[in-house]
Amino acid sequence: MAKAIVNLELNDSNLKLLGKEGVIPPLLEMLSGSVESKDLSLSALVKLAGSHVNKGIIAASGGVPLILDLMFSPRSRAFIVIKCSEIIEKLSSDGDGIDFFVDGEGKQLELDSIITNLLALQQSSNSGHNIRKPALRALLGICKFESGLVKKAILAANGVSLILPLLDDSDSEIRETSIILLFLFSQHEPEGVVEYLFRPRRLEALIGFLENEDNDNVQMAAAGLLANLPKSERELTMKLIELGGLDAIISILKSGKMEAKENALSALFRFTDPTNIESQRDLVKRGIYPLLVNFLNTGSVTAKARAAAFIGDLSMSTPKLTVVPKPTGCWLFRSSRVPLCPAHGSVCTVNTTFCLLEAKALTGLIKLLHGEVHATAYEAIQTLSTLVLEDFPQGGARVLHESNAMRSILDILNWGTDSLKAEALGLLEKVFVSKEMVEYYGTTARSRLIGLTGMNIYGDGHLRRKAAKVLSLLERYSKSSSSAISGVLE
Repeated sequence: MAKAIVNLELNDSNLKLLGKEGVIPPLLEMLSGSVESKDLSLSALVKLAGSHVNKGIIAASGGVPLILDLMFSPRSRAFIVIKCSEIIEKLSSDGDGIDFFVDGEGKQLELDSIITNLLALQQSSNSGHNIRKPALRALLGICKFESGLVKKAILAANGVSLILPLLDDSDSEIRETSIILLFLFSQHEPEGVVEYLFRPRRLEALIGFLENEDNDNVQMAAAGLLANLPKSERELTMKLIELGGLDAIISILKSGKMEAKENALSALFRFTDPTNIESQRDLVKRGIYPLLVNFLNTGSVTAKARAAAFIGDLSMSTPKLTVVPKPTGCWLFRSSRVPLCPAHGSVCTVNTTFCLLEAKALTGLIKLLHGEVHATAYEAIQTLSTLVLEDFPQGGARVLHESNAMRSILDILNWGTDSLKAEALGLLEKVFVSKEMVEYYGTTARSRLIGLTGMNIYGDGHLRRKAAKVLSLLERYSKSSSSAISGVLE
């Protein structure tokens, strides 16, 4: 039967039928036989493991520990290890991760030792590409979907330092699989990567992955790796700009797949330190603003949130760049001047002051408040808050009023999470410094705020305090209005 399975052309239906007919347990029993018996059994199991149903049967029959023992045994011959690697790769493929890495009773196998041994195969001088490739793909299949469980195993196995040298491998598939693994590992253990990248030609190789338009997964992983590296490494950032890494990131934002764009947006933050206006200016000159505004309207939830946060960083720099014009000459000629920005009270442009109003970002940001999605609304609120300046709050408040943003901000007090409500309250605290805004929205705001201040004792005390502070602003103007009316009546 084993020979027939190996020699016949079988489709998925045939493979499922064979598994259902019970061919897998006898094949697993053959693994305890001679080398020839093992070879024949494993060859058949490689075929059968191509069916999802059969993966479950192999696992339920206790086959996975047997295959792993053979694969990692120093006594196993190369052709046996190759076939075991191919089976393990299939068990972890198609998003199954570690679902089938169980014993015959369904108990999860020890992940640490599996990952350690798969990594060790990459270092062994006896492992050719026909062993290393499927073993590396199996490692990727495990790590891709089990980040929580993998973290401890990666740290224990010193995974980053073992994968880094594979970026220099002669085989392109090993290099590309390694950059994806390195991206996943760097989420848990970024240390060591920066030092490695400073070695000769390593940064050029990373930029090559960023520029690889033929492999979306590689682009996504390279951008993600860059995003995970410490942003405090200024020397790395400057070197990347010098070698064209920033241009590659912007190219991904223009034409990459959405997952790659999401990671590219995260990577972009390392190039725009809010304390370094010149680095921000460089990005704006490269045309980043229209791309960010476009993401607000057409990106994924993650891309929208990151674009909004990025615009917020740029907008925080606007007050430092604005120059409020001094009144001069005859007021008759005032109308011929360049109009002043309603939020900043100065002459604003995208390139000179990074003004989000001039960049036409306001509409997209306000839309993010409507969908009741925490991630996007949170970043949008923080960015809109940059429009309300401490020394000129009326301007930004009026912009939010005239763009119909205030109702959406107040609505967040009904549906938002506590952290989102806290951000909305922070913005309202700035807005309600303006008596005009209190007159417009005081009644609506008061009812929502009373609901928050009246939360039960087990509620968020910080949130209650913030709500009470905003409510006190409303009451202050309410009392002053009442006093003024009373004075008139007397």
